[in-house]
Amino acid sequence: MNKIDRSWYTALRFLSTLNTENVKEIKEKRPDFYRKKVPEKVESMLHIRGYIHFENYSNIVSEDGLKQLRVLEEIRRKDFTLIASVIAVIISLVALGISIASFINS
Repeated sequence: MNKIDRSWYTALRFLSTLNTENVKEIKEKRPDFYRKKVPEKVESMLHIRGYIHFENYSNIVSEDGLKQLRVLEEIRRKDFTLIASVIAVIISLVALGISIASFINS
């Protein structure tokens, strides 16, 4: 996952767990914490794209925002799968090397 996707994923995931009242309260009482999770530029872009909205809705994240969050979660899962696969191949190669070395020594 690239840097932009990661920041969008973090922001959307954080906002998806809260309702409008909670977000307004956090923005007022703990702005540093909020900006750490949802940087101003990211919030602006998500709002422009229609992924989040603050007006008269109980949930901050829109339906399009949830779709984008699902796409980003899929990317994240594929990244973890790729990393796990590479580690498994490395372990297999090491095990193969050890078995070949023990076969040659015996």
